[in-house]
Amino acid sequence: MPNTETCINISIERLTGDGWGVGYHQGKITFVPGWLPGERGTAVIRESKKNWQRAEPVVLEEVSSQRIQPPCPVFAVCGGCQLQHLPYEETLRWKRVWLQETLERIGKIQAEIKPVIAMPDSWRYRNKAVLHRQNGQLGYYQERSNTLAAFEDCLLLSEAMNRWIKVMREHLPTTGRIPSAVTLRENQMGRQGLILLEGLPESATAAKVGEAGAWLADLAAALNPSPPEFSVGMWGRSNRGSLKHVYGQRYLTVKIQDMVFEVSPLAFLQVNDLQTEVLYGKILEWAELAGSEEVWDLYCGVGTISLLLSRCAGRVVGFDIHAAAVNDARRNAQANQCGNVEFKEGKVEWEIVGMKTKPEVIVLDPPRAGAHPKVLEKILEVQPRRLIYVSCDPGTLARDLKLLAAGGFAVVKVQPVDMFPWTGQVESMVLLSAL
Repeated sequence: MPNTETCINISIERLTGDGWGVGYHQGKITFVPGWLPGERGTAVIRESKKNWQRAEPVVLEEVSSQRIQPPCPVFAVCGGCQLQHLPYEETLRWKRVWLQETLERIGKIQAEIKPVIAMPDSWRYRNKAVLHRQNGQLGYYQERSNTLAAFEDCLLLSEAMNRWIKVMREHLPTTGRIPSAVTLRENQMGRQGLILLEGLPESATAAKVGEAGAWLADLAAALNPSPPEFSVGMWGRSNRGSLKHVYGQRYLTVKIQDMVFEVSPLAFLQVNDLQTEVLYGKILEWAELAGSEEVWDLYCGVGTISLLLSRCAGRVVGFDIHAAAVNDARRNAQANQCGNVEFKEGKVEWEIVGMKTKPEVIVLDPPRAGAHPKVLEKILEVQPRRLIYVSCDPGTLARDLKLLAAGGFAVVKVQPVDMFPWTGQVESMVLLSAL
C-alpha cells in the first residue's frame, strides 16, 4: 500500500474523452484513469499542479453499474481505445455530452446536439492501422509512451488485416530496426491492401523489390498467396523522406456510393467506410444543391466530397496542400468523368485568397488543428449561403464556430457521427447559414 500521506479517497462524478474519471479532492479537480462516474475508491497522487492533479487507482471500493468487462485483453495497456469498459450506448451519450459542453464552454454556442449516429456493428471498422517496431515486435504504442503494446487480434481491425499483421510479424527481420513502422490500409471488402514501410534504407526505396532484400521479397510473396482476386501493394519510405513503390499495385481502390477512388499511400482517407457513407450522405443532403451552384471543398484530400458534390453542382473547386492527395483527386475526377471540378494545390489559406468567384456553398473539413484564421476570414468575406463544417476535434470546432458566429453565421444543425467507436474521439458536422 502506498504511503498514506499520498493516498486519497475519491468519488468520480464525470468522464473525460481519455476515459479518465473526474472527481474532486479538497476542492481540486482530480483525474483517475480507468474509473467511471459513480465509482469510489482509494487512489494515490502521482502528479499535482496548481489547479489539478492526477491519481493512480489503488482500490476500487464502489463499482458503477455501467462498468463492463472490456473484450480486448490489452485494453488496459494499449490506449488505442479509451471506452471499452462502458456499454456502446453509454459511450455515445458521453460523446454527445462532451460535444455539447465544449461548444458551450469554448464557442459560446447554444445549439441542439442531435443524438450521435451509431454504428450497427461497432467492431472491426478501421480500414487503416499504424504499427511500430521494437525489438523485433510489431504493435501499437501504449498511451502517452513509446512502449510497445503487442496484440494478437485488434478488435477494431478486420480479420483480414489482423492476418496481414501476423504474416508481417513472421517475415519482417527479427533483428535491427528496419522497418521502423508499418502503415496498413484495406478497402471495404478486405480484398485489397496497401502497405507503407517506414525507415527503409535509401538503397531499398530506390530498388525493385527483389533487390531490396530477401526479407522484403519473402514478405511480398507471403502476403499474396491466394485467393487470386486478392491483391496487395507495398511502398517504402526512407528516413530522408524518399518514397518508392516497391511491389504490386500502386493505389488502394475504394468505392463511395457509386464512385470509385484511387488513394495513394500518403493521402488522407476516413478510417471508417460505413460511417463515411453516412457522413457524406448528410453533406449532400445539407448542401441542398439545385445544379447551378459553385461549391468550394476546403481541405479536399483525394476529392471524395468534391466529386460527389459535382454531380449536383454547377462547379466545384477543391483545395488541399498535399500534392499526393491533389494528384489523386485529379486522377479520380478524370476516372469518374467529372468535368466540372477543379483542384488547387497549396496551402488552403493562400489558394482561396486569390479566388474571384463567390461560392453558394462551402464544405470545410480541416485537420484536427481546425481551420487557418485566413480561411475563416475568406469565408466571412464571401458569405456563402450554406457552410458545412466537418470536424474531428470539438475544441477547435468550437473555437472556429465562435469566430464564424461573430462574423454573421448562425448554427442551424449539429450532428455527431460515431466515426471512431470505443475511443474518445468525436466526429461532428455543423450546418451554418449566413444571416
